[in-house]
Amino acid sequence: MLEMLKYTLIFALAVVLVSCSEDDRNAELLKSQNLQNLDGAGQFQHEIETSNGISVKAKGNVNGIQGEYFLLGEDGKQIRVTYTADATGFHPQIN
Repeated sequence: MLEMLKYTLIFALAVVLVSCSEDDRNAELLKSQNLQNLDGAGQFQHEIETSNGISVKAKGNVNGIQGEYFLLGEDGKQIRVTYTADATGFHPQIN
């Protein structure tokens, strides 16, 4: 179960990376936080923020993950995607 959750988080981060343009390569990392095993039972919290408006937040445990990420659309407006991931799969919502 924990292995599936790790792959789900990696997938979400890959979506963010794929959406980057060449200009985004010069973006600076503003925040990076990775807290693991917060309660002794596998709970974690992860957050990344860059200077080009991309950010990722996720928290969860062995039973599931919930998170969100923000991307800039082609029109320059921010797109917010929230998601949950659990034994039933990855469930994104574009807001």
